[in-house]
Amino acid sequence: MIRYATLAYGDGDAVYAQASMLVISLLAHAPEPREIVVLTDHPERLEWLRDVARIERLSASQLQSWTGPAPFSMRQKIEAAAFMLAADGPLVLIDADVVATQPLHDFGARLDAGARYLHKREFELGSNTRRGNVRLWRELRARSFGNWQFRPADAMWNSGVIAVGRGDGALLREALTLYDAMDAAGVRHFATEQLVVGVVLARAGHLHEAKDWFTHYWGNKRLFTEEIGRRLRRAREAGLTPAAAAAELRAKPIQPRAEVRPGKVEKLRRWLGV
Repeated sequence: MIRYATLAYGDGDAVYAQASMLVISLLAHAPEPREIVVLTDHPERLEWLRDVARIERLSASQLQSWTGPAPFSMRQKIEAAAFMLAADGPLVLIDADVVATQPLHDFGARLDAGARYLHKREFELGSNTRRGNVRLWRELRARSFGNWQFRPADAMWNSGVIAVGRGDGALLREALTLYDAMDAAGVRHFATEQLVVGVVLARAGHLHEAKDWFTHYWGNKRLFTEEIGRRLRRAREAGLTPAAAAAELRAKPIQPRAEVRPGKVEKLRRWLGV
């Protein structure tokens, strides 16, 4: 049995709507046997899903211990993956701002057979020419972080989906060790969690992209969240069950592009804070 899990925490409404639609998309596309789990500090906001998902309370102290004393990246995701990985089956840890878009039979079969997945490979550390990525490589190259040294061919992966096998707990713990070594060395990058998971899993082998089965809409979150809110309101007004909402999602997928690059005017507005 494959366990699908996500984190939804904090006081904002959007993350709970996003997590709800993720669960609905898994109902639509993930075959049985499966388990869907939401780790949350506000289980009451996900009451509608209790018949189809395990809603597990996440205490503030647990979340703080996972995050660490100086949060600058998403260390808690790696901890959550290690916590949720069962001894009897694979784990797919998914960001709340992701939806499954295709039947997951083939994905699950490959995972059962030993494949590992992250959402997508974004760039190679030693060859990318974007300013921020060049700066990151300059900070990493020729340095040791515990037992690790980064290589030019190592890559940054998007970790909106982290899918590992039942025996991969040691890899997740190694990623945590590398994260903490980089933290101790003063590396502060917003995507440190992605970097360490990607490098550890890639070197372990059998790592593939999950983007054919999932959409990670972090780059167009506003439009997706608006559409998700509209669909959830309609489901409540119509008295739909999560299963009925999943059937509707299969029939009419959410259509906005997953990523929209801001133009010059939008970049200027963000810089000015207006």
